[in-house]
Amino acid sequence: MCERVPNNVKKLDAPFDIYKFDCQSMIPINEAFKLREVLLTMPFKKRTCDLYSFSQSSDFYRISNKNKPIEVQQLLEVLVQIKQKISTYLGQKFNNSISVSCSKYDIGDYLLCHDDRVDDRRVAFIYYLNYDWLSEWGGSLDIYSVDKHYNANSILQNIVPEFNAFLFFPVGNFTYHQVSENISKFPRITINGWFHCDNFAWSKHIQNKELTMSLKHIFLPIKVPKKDTHFTKRSIEKTYFERNFRKYIKEGFNTDGYGVCGQFFNSVALDGLSSALFSNNLKWEIKGPLNKMHYKVLNMNNLPEVIFNLVNMLRTEHMIQFFKDCTGLDFIGVNVEVQRWHGGHYMVSGGNDGYKNMHVFRVYIFFSHCIGTMNTDGEDDLYYVFEEHNAFYPKFKCTPQNNTMLLVNRFSNMEVYTKYCRKIDGHSWTVVVANYMIKDMFNCKIKLEKMHKL
Repeated sequence: MCERVPNNVKKLDAPFDIYKFDCQSMIPINEAFKLREVLLTMPFKKRTCDLYSFSQSSDFYRISNKNKPIEVQQLLEVLVQIKQKISTYLGQKFNNSISVSCSKYDIGDYLLCHDDRVDDRRVAFIYYLNYDWLSEWGGSLDIYSVDKHYNANSILQNIVPEFNAFLFFPVGNFTYHQVSENISKFPRITINGWFHCDNFAWSKHIQNKELTMSLKHIFLPIKVPKKDTHFTKRSIEKTYFERNFRKYIKEGFNTDGYGVCGQFFNSVALDGLSSALFSNNLKWEIKGPLNKMHYKVLNMNNLPEVIFNLVNMLRTEHMIQFFKDCTGLDFIGVNVEVQRWHGGHYMVSGGNDGYKNMHVFRVYIFFSHCIGTMNTDGEDDLYYVFEEHNAFYPKFKCTPQNNTMLLVNRFSNMEVYTKYCRKIDGHSWTVVVANYMIKDMFNCKIKLEKMHKL
C-alpha cells in the first residue's frame, strides 16, 4: 500500500520515507526517449572500488554549455522546478547546489548497501530512463531495514526501474539502500544526484556499531600427543612436513608478508573434505550486517565430524608449531570460521573483518572447483584485497583456488576486504579462515577458552 500526499507525489511503503513524483507533465515520454538517446552518446568514466562498479558521466553542471546537449540543458531547467516542488512537499529549504549526473550500469555492475550520509546532502533523487525493464534483470533499488545497532539488517523492498519515473528520499541516519547487480545485457540508465542544504540532515553522533572480534571465540591451543596426530599426518601432503620446505615458505613470507601454499591436502583427504564442505545438508547462516558484509558461515557448535576435525586440527599445538616454522611468529590462541561465498557476497573495507587495529596471523584454506588462478592479474577475478592504510595500491590481491592455503601477516595498519562476487560469473567457494593471536602483540589479560579435544 502507498500513502497519498498532494501534488502528484506518492509516498511508498518503505522503512524510510521514499517518494515517487509524477513528472510526465514536465517531461513527456517522447522527450524522455530523446534524452536517453543523447545520454548514451556522452562520455562515461568507469568507477570501481570495494563498494561499487558502474560508469558515470561528468556532473551536468560542470559540463560547459558548448559540450552540453540541449536535451540535458532542458532537463536541468526542469530539475530546478522539481527541486522547488520537493522543497514545498518536505518543508525543507535547500541551498543553490545540485549534484546531478548520469549513471550507467552494464552487465555485472552494482552499488552495494550504503546510506548516502556525506557532507550536506539533503535529498537524493533517481530519474529512470529504462523502458520495459524486468525484475529478473536485477538493477532494482533495494531498501533495507535497520537493527538495534543502526546497521542494515535485511532487504524489505525492491523497486524495479520504471521508465520516466522520478524517485526521491530525504537522506537520514538509516537510509540504507543499494542498486542490485544488473544481470541483463541491457544498460541500466538513470540520472541521479542530490539536493543540498546548509545544515546536516542527519545526526553526526549516531554511528553504527563497529564490528570487533568476539573474545569468547578465541581458543587456546589443543594439546594432542604426537601419536594421536593421525588426522593431520594422513591429510596434509608430505612435502609440508619437510623442514627445508617450511624454511622456504618462511623466507617468502617474511619478504612479502604473505605466502601461497598449493596442493595442501592430499587427494584422499581433499575428496573427503570437499564432499563434507559442499554437502547440501549443511545449514549455512547469513553473516552481516549488510552495510558491511554479506556471506554465509557455519555454526561452530554444530559441525559435521569431518569439518569438526579440520577446525580442531587448526587449533592443535602441532599445527601451531607448523605455522610458527613457516612464519617465525609465536601464537597464544586462535579463532576459526568456516565461510561460504557465492554470487552477491562481499565484505567492504573499513575494518569489517573484526580485527581493526590488530596484528594477527591469518590463514585461508580454499575449497573450490570453479574459480581462477591464485594471484591472477585479471581484475574481475581478484576477490581478496590486502592494502595498507592510506596506500595508493594494494599490498597484494588474490583469487581463491581449490586446495590452496594463503598465509597472511595481517598488520594492524592493514585493510582487508573481499570484492563483490558477481552473480553473472557463477563463482563459488568455501574457505576456512583461522586468525592466530600473535603472542607479543596481544593483550594476555583476556580470558581464553578451550574447545573439547578430539
